[in-house]
Amino acid sequence: MDRRTINRILILGTLLASVVIGANVAAQTAIHPTTGGIGQTQTSRTAQNHAAAEQNPACERIINECKNLGFIVGQWKKDNGLWKDCFDPVVKGGGSATRDGKPISVPVSASDVQSCRAAEGHRTVATSAH
Repeated sequence: MDRRTINRILILGTLLASVVIGANVAAQTAIHPTTGGIGQTQTSRTAQNHAAAEQNPACERIINECKNLGFIVGQWKKDNGLWKDCFDPVVKGGGSATRDGKPISVPVSASDVQSCRAAEGHRTVATSAH
């Protein structure tokens, strides 16, 4: 083989290796929305839902009532978390706010709960009046 052919093979081989390495890096760093479990995607979605709730007047009233009852952001491990132990059960249905495993009545109107659910895109779940 002549020198020109060898140079072409080396240049094309280097180019091919660069493309393969770049594709592999891109595939490893991509965020896949179908990832199961609690991953970056789920965390981001939760943060976006909380931010949206804080902008809705009906949701704000529910958040304020939860805060008035002493629920605090980040204290979900102590069964006193604002979102997990108070807001989510009230808005998403399926239960009531709890502290120390005991239900707590949150004084919010049914219309606020329905408005907040609608704003967050939740399906309406039949619950008792709060």
